[in-house]
Amino acid sequence: MIIKKLKIKNFRCFGPKETVIEFENLTTIIGANSSGKTAILDALLKLFGRNGEERDIKISDFHVPKDKRPEEIVENELYIEAIIHFPELVNDKDWAEKTIPDLFSRMVVDKASGDPYVRIRLEALWKKSNLPEGDIECDLLFITNSEEDEISEEKRYPAKVSEIRSNIQMIYVPAIREPSYQLRNASGTILWRMFNGINWPEDINKKISEKTEPINSIFDNQAGIKQIQEIIGTQWSSFHRDQRYTQAKIKFISNDLDDILDRASIEFSPTEISKSYSINILGEGLRFLFYFSLVNSLLEVEYLSQKGLKKKDNGAVEEKKIFNLSPPVLTILAVEEPENHIAPQLLGRVIDNIDQIARKNNAQVILTSHSPSIVKRVETESIRYVRLNKENLCTHISKILLPEEKDEIYKYIKEAVTSYPEIYFARLVVLGEGDSEEIIIPKAIGVLDSKFDSCGISIVPLGGRFVNHFWKLLTDLDIPFITLLDLDSEREGGGWGRIKYVIEQLLENGYNLEEIFNFEEAKHLTRLNLESMHKWPLETLEDRVKLMKWVEHLEDYGVFFSDPLDLDFSMLKAFTSNYQNTAPINGGPRIPDKVTDPTNYKIKMETCIRHTLKESGGDGNTFDNSEKELMLWYPYLFLDRGKPGTHILAMTELDNELFKSNMPTSLIKLVQEINTKLKDDPFSSSEGLKI
Repeated sequence: MIIKKLKIKNFRCFGPKETVIEFENLTTIIGANSSGKTAILDALLKLFGRNGEERDIKISDFHVPKDKRPEEIVENELYIEAIIHFPELVNDKDWAEKTIPDLFSRMVVDKASGDPYVRIRLEALWKKSNLPEGDIECDLLFITNSEEDEISEEKRYPAKVSEIRSNIQMIYVPAIREPSYQLRNASGTILWRMFNGINWPEDINKKISEKTEPINSIFDNQAGIKQIQEIIGTQWSSFHRDQRYTQAKIKFISNDLDDILDRASIEFSPTEISKSYSINILGEGLRFLFYFSLVNSLLEVEYLSQKGLKKKDNGAVEEKKIFNLSPPVLTILAVEEPENHIAPQLLGRVIDNIDQIARKNNAQVILTSHSPSIVKRVETESIRYVRLNKENLCTHISKILLPEEKDEIYKYIKEAVTSYPEIYFARLVVLGEGDSEEIIIPKAIGVLDSKFDSCGISIVPLGGRFVNHFWKLLTDLDIPFITLLDLDSEREGGGWGRIKYVIEQLLENGYNLEEIFNFEEAKHLTRLNLESMHKWPLETLEDRVKLMKWVEHLEDYGVFFSDPLDLDFSMLKAFTSNYQNTAPINGGPRIPDKVTDPTNYKIKMETCIRHTLKESGGDGNTFDNSEKELMLWYPYLFLDRGKPGTHILAMTELDNELFKSNMPTSLIKLVQEINTKLKDDPFSSSEGLKI
């Protein structure tokens, strides 16, 4: 049995449009703070919580639209519906015998060859009344209509809470938690549930009394204990005359099973001291790990109880009913932010522990997190991304869709997304070419807005590959993004080849060619012209002017180019002396004198142009003379030395005001676009970039 889907409408941050969340055996819900992760767990608790407080619907559970004030609403309704599937019908027929009978009459089958499922639905209606909280009516129902059909009145059957709880219940581990409480035998805790299910012998209290009385007698015969006993007795009698309670006797060992179990605890040994460690002595990380092992233990006990089996020391099982439990056939373990208080080296162990629980027949696990470290440790396919929409303040949920596994891109995208999990928590993503963009773009934003770190911007290097798949990923997740690519004029595949590539990727992501070609330079072009675009001439400065018109046009689609070559060349052009000063004393390229040694100067120039534009590139005819002179330095600064090191050295000597005033045009436009996308975002701290 597994919760396959959850449908939510008008519950907290989920608005009037139905939201559907799909679940796996282990599902990870990620998103920024206050994006709706906890609301999903609370929705499940309303259906499957273990106590009335968890299941109660309150006025605060009803969604209030962004454009309305609560006092304006006179009536509001919500529903939460769980769709339950039964994979054990295929995978484990024996286990199906435990899970199917109770729900058989409530099953729905859409077609003859379809899989059966069960719909459990909670409906709540709030009406304004003379009571401060208004009136709330709730119905818990089984729905036997197909999901594809409208719900008819004759297909709605009242469901008892006890009927649901006997099959499904939920253990909720909140972000703020007390593991030590769950490790005590307090009512409702995990330890209590295991003790409470044991088939204790009827004469257990008599046997305990026979064993404990001699121990209590040892204490009673101690002089100090006798003296204290007399003092307490005398003082008590001076206050109290009730014949039923005349004697107050100190007992060190209880002869009652319940009392003994109330005092039960767990200790750890061996230790570096002579006594054992209690759970409270352990660090938070180890306590949390042990908490999960205890959950695993409970599920194992419940599973064996369902089977009527006892586990032997060698791991085998034998027929013997030692537990008197009627456990649910499915326990949902919902864990909020497992990364809290856990050292990085223990986090992998936590996820392994959780994964073991999720593999059990009688368990399903849901994690929530806002930490990139969790994203790296779970299967990408199991991730559900939640984001609060800035237009209506409603939670939007997306599944991460990857290419087919047989495609070589699958591995790259999966690794790239895992390498940069920060994108899931960003208000805006800037896709760049590589290391240079990671250094320079934050600098550009930082000199214009000192709150860069709180703007929610992630810079992600593409490495020049698969930009269309990142576009699709971010579009699917509804995360705004901007792309900065190298124009690579006169390099192989650059120039017109880059323009063609971007247009093709835009087409792959839903744009149409007529829209893209709807500007003066392209109004007579067709798909056939696009096919040959990479062959268009780029040999003169006039050709470069035509190219730049296309560059400016594609900026309307959020695609910017570092022109005429790449961001490294643009920065060298804007801050020539600062970059040249990064060369050590008596260092730098060996450049013959242009006046006294023109022949060798020309040879050096041609060599550096070839080095800059690569062997299969052009001759530099679309670059003006000043740009060609920069190519004397470009190979030394960015090809012979590492790009990040050169940029970092230049930045340390680069005054912020100078950087702001001389910033490359492509970078200015990029920052302006960032400003446009973030200035009205209530979840970003950007106050508008001062350009």
